[in-house]
Amino acid sequence: MDIQQILDYQKQDAEIIKLERELDESPDKKIYLEMKNVVKDAQNKSNNLEKEAGELIKQYVEMKKAYDAEVRACGEIVNKDPKALKVDELEKTVSKTNQMIESISLLEKKLMAFAEHVNSVLADYDSTRKRYKEAREKYSMHKQANETLSAKLLPEIEKLKQDIKKIEAKMDPTFLQKYKQRRQDKVFPIFVPVVDKACGGCRMELPSASIDRLKRNGFLECEHCRRIIYNV
Repeated sequence: MDIQQILDYQKQDAEIIKLERELDESPDKKIYLEMKNVVKDAQNKSNNLEKEAGELIKQYVEMKKAYDAEVRACGEIVNKDPKALKVDELEKTVSKTNQMIESISLLEKKLMAFAEHVNSVLADYDSTRKRYKEAREKYSMHKQANETLSAKLLPEIEKLKQDIKKIEAKMDPTFLQKYKQRRQDKVFPIFVPVVDKACGGCRMELPSASIDRLKRNGFLECEHCRRIIYNV
């Protein structure tokens, strides 16, 4: 086993991991993805509020028509000459007028409450549209920043991957397979030196039999962290 070759491979791979992590964990990427969801939610809410406001305004207009009709009818009764009415007609007129006044009063309260609800929905709509606009601007700004970072790092990552393939071609297939399997399992670094009779990765102390096997073979798989320990 050419340990230096493997260590060179691991060093190149470490640089790839570092750049990929920098790209994946970019603050700009995190923010623009968050803003993407905010924009989507705000847009959906804005559309729903717009529809709700439209329906409420229609209902308000209908209630206002009913209110105006009651006021006109009440006015027509009030404008009648009491002297021209018989006693029973006058009593009926007074009773009907009182009923209409109560109805108008109730409609006024409903209209006021309804108007407040409409204004609340419209205010929520304006606030949502403002939030949508701000999130959209923030999304565009951070997306552009992330794309700039990607344009810088992706060519570097691709070059390193091409370089690492050249080293792969010269490596022992058995060790390469072990390396890739552990890499996939998020174990890194994979190859570590023995340090004071302990694994250079997890620092677990190795028993004497394992140390002897390491000296004989030049490498040993750590039973605790699965890293491959090499003898320096």
